[in-house]
Amino acid sequence: MIPPRPVYRCDLNESAYPPLPEVAEAIASATRTANRYPEFLPHGPRAAVAAHLGLDPDCVTVGAGGTAVVASLLAEAASRPGAPTLSAPRLSTPMPTFDGFAILGRMLGYDVDPTPLHDDGAPDLAALAASVTPSTAAVIVCSPHNPTGAVLGEDRIRGLLAALPDDLPVILDEAYVEYCAAPPDSRALVADHPNLVVLRTFSKAYGLAGVRVGYAFGAPGAVAGARRREVPFGISAAAQAAVPAALAARRPLAERVAAMRRERDRLTAGLVAIGCPVLPSQANFVYLPGEVGIEVGRVLRGVGVLGREYAGHGFRLTVADEAVTDYVLGALELTAHCA
Repeated sequence: MIPPRPVYRCDLNESAYPPLPEVAEAIASATRTANRYPEFLPHGPRAAVAAHLGLDPDCVTVGAGGTAVVASLLAEAASRPGAPTLSAPRLSTPMPTFDGFAILGRMLGYDVDPTPLHDDGAPDLAALAASVTPSTAAVIVCSPHNPTGAVLGEDRIRGLLAALPDDLPVILDEAYVEYCAAPPDSRALVADHPNLVVLRTFSKAYGLAGVRVGYAFGAPGAVAGARRREVPFGISAAAQAAVPAALAARRPLAERVAAMRRERDRLTAGLVAIGCPVLPSQANFVYLPGEVGIEVGRVLRGVGVLGREYAGHGFRLTVADEAVTDYVLGALELTAHCA
């Protein structure tokens, strides 16, 4: 009997590692009282995040994953005083990017204005600024960018903000910031730009994608509307227990991030060595641009490795563990597809 072919899910940018032991214990402890409701609103996680960032809790909003926080931010942006009212609100964002932005925008009645990326995978910020019209209700940009892993330096982010109206809501998605070697000073950015909100999540580096908790921070006025939209009992008891435990585990998290970076660099070097095009990445995934990248993705799918194809643009592959890296490189070497 032929054994079943393995399937490796490298398409959602999940952590290759389970929750840290201290976080897993906090979650397990919370489940022992799962017959009780969690906190009505997430004051506990908000306070933990605020203390971690050195901010007032009024500067933080928490939701069931970064996706829920984005939904609240976009809903508020479309309804704020001065928002476009004569036509559908518009959302400007570089594409390809996280699918949830367009999905949530359209659910909330937005029309989406996509803007391009540079050849190195970084968002074209000049094009993003130029896309803004009187109907634009919000702008979203990622750093590190999903799906390319490119990072925007602080100077470039400040340049974008200077080119946009001071009252236009801007969301900076930093879902992968923990993997970034030299991230911008986001607290300084929000201090200088009251229209900026920074989005983060526990789903990636912290390995808590299944727990569903994310947050955003900015000036109190920038997050107040999203806080009013926080769903009662929307953050589970497990998530409420996980947040302070995860934030306290600084050294174990740093060790896991370092391990992932080493594996990402090994995967990148192996792909380059067999002729595959790869963009530099500061996230937990690599990106192979163009039709060659797309074809590599299809080859990998044929041997059970599932990544994320972006039609006409390229292929994203989540970094997994050593065994999966070996399997990926071995499969491509056998096919000699990239050479």
